[in-house]
Amino acid sequence: MFRTIIVDDDYLVRTYLKQLEAWKRAGYEIIGDVRDGEEALRLTEEALPDVLVTDISMPLMDGIELIRRIRERDREIYIIVLSCHDDFNYVKEAMKLGANEYVLKNSLDEDSLYELLENAGHQMAHMQVRLDEEERTRKLIKMGSHSLKYHFFNQLLSGTMTREEREQKSREAGISGKFINSAVINMFIPDWAVVKAQLSPLEADQYSRLFLHTLTQQLELLLGTESAYVEEIYLGEGIFCCFLDLSAMCRSSLMKQKLTSVASACFKCCKQEPYRYAVGVSNICIGEDGIRQAYHQAREMIKLKFYEDNDILYFDGARTIAKQMPLEAESLLEDMPGIIAGKKQEELRDAFEKVMAACQKSCTDSKAVVHWLKNLDAKVKLERTADEYAAITRIEDLGRICEDYSRRLFSERSKEIPKNVSAVIKQALAYIHSHYRHQIGLSDAAQAVGVNHAYLSYLFKQEMGIGFSNYLLDCRMECARELLRDTGCKIKEVAEQSGFNDYHYFSKAFKKLNDCSPADYRKNSRGRI
Repeated sequence: MFRTIIVDDDYLVRTYLKQLEAWKRAGYEIIGDVRDGEEALRLTEEALPDVLVTDISMPLMDGIELIRRIRERDREIYIIVLSCHDDFNYVKEAMKLGANEYVLKNSLDEDSLYELLENAGHQMAHMQVRLDEEERTRKLIKMGSHSLKYHFFNQLLSGTMTREEREQKSREAGISGKFINSAVINMFIPDWAVVKAQLSPLEADQYSRLFLHTLTQQLELLLGTESAYVEEIYLGEGIFCCFLDLSAMCRSSLMKQKLTSVASACFKCCKQEPYRYAVGVSNICIGEDGIRQAYHQAREMIKLKFYEDNDILYFDGARTIAKQMPLEAESLLEDMPGIIAGKKQEELRDAFEKVMAACQKSCTDSKAVVHWLKNLDAKVKLERTADEYAAITRIEDLGRICEDYSRRLFSERSKEIPKNVSAVIKQALAYIHSHYRHQIGLSDAAQAVGVNHAYLSYLFKQEMGIGFSNYLLDCRMECARELLRDTGCKIKEVAEQSGFNDYHYFSKAFKKLNDCSPADYRKNSRGRI
């Protein structure tokens, strides 16, 4: 149905038009009728009609001014002008301003209105096809332009272009700025590895394009024509950049004001997203190589998101990112064997707290923190997946790691291996007890002990009285129950740390084997303490 508004100061004309059956027959719905242009303008903004049928001569705002105002704001409304015989000069003006059709009032009846509306429907269908084609073309041009801009800025930041190449590629990409005085705003999703794991490649690409489009629109609203001197680029892997050309400004105060307003708009845009963003802002850097300096400053600032979680991170030169772990971290690395041997659980927690405080104080690079943790894991022979390391995006996450250490090194009761089983089954049981948190199966265990998987399956059932898969499930369930009782891990984390890669399967299996959900088990077990 085409949503239609009728505008005429004559009540009888509006009443007559509304009662004609041609509207419904042709697929039109009258959603409002008003008496002058001012009321019509307000209603079009609120109701977003497809069709406007308007008289020309009206008080307050006539049809000519109404058409002019509508076309300034929205070119997609189909406008039909109602006129009298002596309104011909007005009709010419209305058509010049963008009216699509006109009709004499005294010629309107069921048949003539139906014919008019049928023709308008065909015209609107053709208009929509043309608009769709224009939008597709615009998107293709923009995608091609973004690709050229992406390559231009990558080469600019790498310093591989001569001045002549820089000018040529800048023109080819449609970049207006000279970037002699430059600043960069860097926006990054710290949890990108986790986000990407949850999305398909197509979904990740669509999200990146949508965010870039939203960001561009916000900056166009803020800057108007000056937005031509801001280039928004997606660099991949959750990294978005705004490159600001401030070359036309002479006063540093104006440059800083412009940079601050653009950074605030970027921050506001990021806050509206479902994911956590870090926003790093450079100083204003001078010279042809200044943009490279600005980019590295902005990139350095987003590293502080590991420690600060609630504001724009401006480069001020005072804060620096430490590349080396503090002495407290190295001490824990050395002391770890003794802590484990003596089961010094409280000492481990105190040591982790000191490491976290020292890293916070020196703003240690998060990459150095993760690298240190990998060394610590290797020292105590614990394994983590790449996704588990990627999920460490805040300094507070080390507290969770410490809790994980306490559980895995001190709280876990080692399962006994029966003495009366064969050497093959003993090896298989040892393998299960060490690896059940990972995605292992019968074939993995068989390979580890050096036998055929069918033979291991038969032997395991004969000697243990339970199938391999059910025994593995029991190990994982025992671990899950312990985590639910003794830690504050989220139930999804409990599933993952117990070896279940499918949360829904975990919940279903847990309820079947324990006669209650994981949440109820945690609630009941803590209620008995």
